[in-house]
Amino acid sequence: MTSDMRTRPSSAQSSRQPAVRGGMSDDFRIDNHDVYRVPPRERDFIHYDRPGHFFDRHSPHCFGFRVQVLPPHHVHRTFFGIDYYICDNVYYRHYHGHYIVCRPPFGVVIDRAIRDLAFATVRFAYYSNVYNTYRAIDENNRYIDQQNRIIAQNNATILAQNNAIAMNPALARSSYDVANRLGLVQSYAYADKEYYYEDGVFYIINAGGQYQTIVPPAGALVETLPDDYEIITLDGIEYYRVDDTVYRLTLVQGNPYLEVLGQMYGSLSRKYDYYN
Repeated sequence: MTSDMRTRPSSAQSSRQPAVRGGMSDDFRIDNHDVYRVPPRERDFIHYDRPGHFFDRHSPHCFGFRVQVLPPHHVHRTFFGIDYYICDNVYYRHYHGHYIVCRPPFGVVIDRAIRDLAFATVRFAYYSNVYNTYRAIDENNRYIDQQNRIIAQNNATILAQNNAIAMNPALARSSYDVANRLGLVQSYAYADKEYYYEDGVFYIINAGGQYQTIVPPAGALVETLPDDYEIITLDGIEYYRVDDTVYRLTLVQGNPYLEVLGQMYGSLSRKYDYYN
């Protein structure tokens, strides 16, 4: 994989759009012969009974779409200092006098048997086996730093015991250099664990045998982006943003993937925070 994997340059990134889950007729508008993509939050309001459970693969999640009012039986919870409004496994956040359907926060456990759910298994471009520090680490994301130290040690042990595991350390280092320069923080993945993905949400199976939402791990590869992605420019290069997760377009054996590069925190996150 290493020799066939390359990050596409900015010119290639800007010349093609990523594959997107879903899609509706009002995704784009034409203005003076130019075509513009319309993000879900700028499309028509939807009714609060339209979104399905955030983990339901057979119903629309409607992440990024606005509702005018909340369901009558919602509950209010605060995670990581952010207010969420929850009803029947659909999460909302306040948005300019209305509400937006959003993904659940990290650490939410799905109260369903694993056999009743089916998520895609995540492929990785690399695994980090060296602990690195990030200049964007602060008290609000210190837990990622602590977790990375443990995971890097675990992966280094696995690599020493089994050289057949392709961790691609050179690619991991290159990705770290880019992420840290841009002010992102990376969350490492265990090389000996399975990770799962669905519509912008990443999962592991926790110690209790249930799916649990996690910080999107660096190096994870997905084939499509959710409908509510946005294009942002960092250091002169275009990237794709889903919530606070930044992706870059990558070629793996000639096929395009979206690779998780890292997470935005602090001032960088606030710069692109459309909730405020």
